[in-house]
Amino acid sequence: MATLLEHIRAAHAFDATRFLGLYADIRIGWIRRDLVARLTRWPEFFAIDEASVRLRPHGEADLTAALAQVTRALAKDGTIPGWRDETYAIPHDAPLFHIERAAVDFFGLTSAASHLNGCVRGAGGLRIWIARRSATKSVDPGFLDTLVGGGIPSGQDASQTLLRECHEEAGIERDLAMRSGATATLAVRHEVPRGLHSEILYAHDLELPADFRPRNVDGEVGEFMLLSAAETADRVASGEFTVEAALVTLDFLVRRAAIAPDSALIAALDRCRLRP
Repeated sequence: MATLLEHIRAAHAFDATRFLGLYADIRIGWIRRDLVARLTRWPEFFAIDEASVRLRPHGEADLTAALAQVTRALAKDGTIPGWRDETYAIPHDAPLFHIERAAVDFFGLTSAASHLNGCVRGAGGLRIWIARRSATKSVDPGFLDTLVGGGIPSGQDASQTLLRECHEEAGIERDLAMRSGATATLAVRHEVPRGLHSEILYAHDLELPADFRPRNVDGEVGEFMLLSAAETADRVASGEFTVEAALVTLDFLVRRAAIAPDSALIAALDRCRLRP
């Protein structure tokens, strides 16, 4: 069984020598070296050399259109699986372009997501609601996740996404969801089979009524479980959580003093936190 510290380190398991930087004036992503050749059929869109890949088009509309053409073709030949027909803004707060969600990891672009730590306080101490991802999910099927978690699509911010996902994933009504509070902003960057997963995680906490029972609406959750802090930490250590949910959950447990971490764990978590 891996240690909690090893799971935090997994959130930044990235060897830059295996990638070429992707640039649009500034570096915006990373493309794994073995995937770069798949872009050579579009010399009008990509300038490729031994050190980098540079986007030729300029302007939000032209970049978005060029990447839409490329990603559709890469999806058609099987290079980009799990097409979602949903776009992410890159960067999400000041877009240079919009791109199909399923293509983000291929280009190593940084996306953003909202997560909710749902907890219950009672005589037995703090307990945490955990979701198991549906077995049909295209990414990390069957893994454990935060009660609510979802990528921030084009045209939405972290709060809007959280409210929508609260309803869709856990049946949390808007009035209750709006009691949640933003608590931490975390970052991950780790290699995945699709390329590189780079993401900003906006964490929120919500204390739920003792009689609350989550109810999945969109079919993306297989089951819910209510665990003690110790049980939750054990599940993280055993590798049952997604990398992102493990980080958000451990951050929650440490902030709430629900587990007793050592100094190395605290330091590793602190390196993952983004300052305002």
